[in-house]
Formats: sequence, C-alpha cells, structure tokens
Amino acid sequence: MVKKSENNENIKLVVLRVTGNCNLRCRYCYACGGDSREDMSWAIARKAIDYAALPGNSFKVQFTGGEPLLNLSLIKKIVAYTRNKRIAAYYQMQTNGTLITPQIAAELKKMRIAIGISLDGMPDVNDYLRPFAGGHGSTLAVLHGLSNLGAAGVKVGLTAVLTKHNITGLPRLVELAGYTGNVYGIAFDLLRPLGRAGANNILPPAPAVMEKFVRTCLRRAGEIASMGGNPVKFRDVERLKRQLSRRLARRHYCYATTGQSLAVMPKGDVYPCSSLAGQPEFYIGNITAQDFSLSPGMARLSFLRREVSDLDGCRECPDHWLCGGGCLARAYAYTGRVDRPYPGDCLLKKVFIQYVKEKSCTNPHCLENAKGVNDIVL
Repeated sequence: MVKKSENNENIKLVVLRVTGNCNLRCRYCYACGGDSREDMSWAIARKAIDYAALPGNSFKVQFTGGEPLLNLSLIKKIVAYTRNKRIAAYYQMQTNGTLITPQIAAELKKMRIAIGISLDGMPDVNDYLRPFAGGHGSTLAVLHGLSNLGAAGVKVGLTAVLTKHNITGLPRLVELAGYTGNVYGIAFDLLRPLGRAGANNILPPAPAVMEKFVRTCLRRAGEIASMGGNPVKFRDVERLKRQLSRRLARRHYCYATTGQSLAVMPKGDVYPCSSLAGQPEFYIGNITAQDFSLSPGMARLSFLRREVSDLDGCRECPDHWLCGGGCLARAYAYTGRVDRPYPGDCLLKKVFIQYVKEKSCTNPHCLENAKGVNDIVL
C-alpha cells in the first residue's frame, strides 16, 4: 500500500514515463530515449495513480517516454482502471507520431487522450534533429501519423523544440500547421541542454534570431488564418489571453514548482519534473516504497512552492506576474541553479507578452489591475 500523505491530495499532474524505449534517436533528447528499453510495469503505474487519487482530487496524467506508444498496452490499462474506479483523471500524451496507424488513432480517440506531437520543422531540419534509430529521417512517418489522427477526427498540438538548427524554418512549420486541418496549436519549447544535446552540439538559438523568427511565426499564423487557413494558436499566447480575460496572476511557473507534480520513471523513481529525472539532487523517492511520501522531498527541495516574486531577476520585472518565473529544469540545465530564470526563457516570454499586449489590451490599465487578483498554474 502506498502511504497517503496530507500533501498528495493536491497533486495536479502525474507524469508517467511508461517506457525508456524509443524508435527515434533525437539529437537533443533530454531523456536519451532508446538508450534504455525498460517499460513501466502495471504495479508501478497503479501505485502512482492511487497516490494521487484521493477523493475530490482531479489531476492530469501525462504519458511520456521514450516513445509512449511502445507501451500502449499499459496506457490502455491505466485509462480503463481510472475510469472503472471513477478516478477524476484526464489524459495527455506527448508522442513522436511515427507509430500512429489508423487503428491506433481510433484507440486514442476512444480513450479521449489529448495528443501532442513533436515536430521541429520541415524535413530538411526535422530529419536531422529527429532521425529514426537507423539514421533515416522521421518526418514523413510523422505526417502519416498526423493524417491518420485527422481521419479519426483527432485534433493535435504540435511541439517544436527551439534550437539554432531549426529557428529560421519555423514559419514554414506554421504554414504546414495552418493547412493540415487538425492542428489546433503550436507550443515552442526552448532547448534544455540535458541528455544528448551536449554530446551532439545542439545549441539554443541566438537571442536576436529567436526573437525575430518567433515574431515572424506569430505574424504568419495571422496571415494564414486571414486567407482561410486553419487558425493555428500558440500555447503561450492563449495562456496569456486567458490570464488577462480572467484577471489572474501566474505566481508559479508549473506544478513542479508548487509540489503538485509527480514524475514517475519506469522503475518507480520519482522526481518533481520529468526533465530533471536522473539528477540526484532532485530525487524524491520510489513510488513502490511502503513509506513513500512527497513530504520529505518537498521539505528538502527548496524551490518547491517558490513564487515568481521570490526569484532574483524576476521581482524587478514589471511583467513577472504574467510569466511565473521560467522553467526550473531549463535554468538548472544552463546554469546549475534554480533560483533565477534562464535569460532565454525571459526573452521568449517577453515576445509573447508584448504580442498579447499589442493585440488584446485596449485599456492601458487592464494589465496593472490584474496583479495579485488570483493565482494560476498553467
């Protein structure tokens, strides 16, 4: 039996790395997908779900890997278990998309799993950054998977990792998304130099180049929509618009910084964030331990429950309440610290904030009036 703690009733995100195996060998993969072929067992998955599933608590289960579809049987068992037990869970999967056949697309739709597909650009760059284990490009297989999802009536979000290798080609990715039909949005995830990135010399984009081409992507999406293309939204823009419309302050960046995230590895090791898995200083415990509890980890990891106003470099920023303070895994990867944001994070957020200010705010006082009204974690 997993020991229940007074803290786990607040868990909002359970990340299950259902396998370490992967059919791709992405050059920057922080998880080094494919280096391990170990699958998560049903016993470990069930313990993680049961730990979060206290009465009245709802939470998201995120399936990740490796490539999570390589352990689809476990995913189906988890979904069936939570529904049979009437556990208030909803599901999201981050997949490379290459394994999605028409049959798998239909199964994913039936399970009502929200799908995110990783795609870093057109074939010239995506094939380089995200090759199959045998070395050949994966883009065509991704597009087939995307098409199969579309035929099944499944809309997806694309995630592109921003690097110096793909930044200039991202407007073409926006064009692809705009005319695909079942892509509702794009998320830009700035490179975390963990795992394979260092060995493969995969670097982040230069700040000025990143700013220029992210702005170009925003503009291009608007142009495509105005010409009748699919209106592609951007995750960060939508979050900011939702904050402003509801007058919500984002005091924290993510659930890992509030102690409400449980990232479970195939063998049951638990970290606050999947990107920090394997880093000894962020290890919380093993979900299979009889006395497992988040409490000791939350007490030991000083960054948990930090607010953006506590961070050096944030409290002076007039827009810090819109941002939440930046990704702690990215800050750690670049600087070895988690008490201040990585400057690249700040720049990327400021591009989106400025865009939303220009497009959405007609009252010059609307932004200031939202400060401190409420708390939000996105």
